[in-house]
Amino acid sequence: MSTFISMTFTEGGELRMRMSGRLTGHVAREGLSLLKRAVELGKQKIKLDLQDVTSFDSIGTSILDWISKQNGNLNIDVIPPIRKIGKDELAPIARIQTKIEG
Repeated sequence: MSTFISMTFTEGGELRMRMSGRLTGHVAREGLSLLKRAVELGKQKIKLDLQDVTSFDSIGTSILDWISKQNGNLNIDVIPPIRKIGKDELAPIARIQTKIEG
């Protein structure tokens, strides 16, 4: 999965920021910078969509830390990442299905 950040503005002035892929390193720094800049420009309502983020590093989690340190001064709705299911996690499900069908 590619890593990307997209930003759109609604007619009502809401900023919708979507991040996907690995929220690490340079991409995470850029994401935080963009978010801070939007707040500086007076964006009052922000929706941060992290549904497609597959992993964070310490820089990636700094985005969430910064949001939490704003003491409620932001009107931000964070959509958390959806946990991805890997092959190892699917193996027990496959064994259960085999027993039921067998």
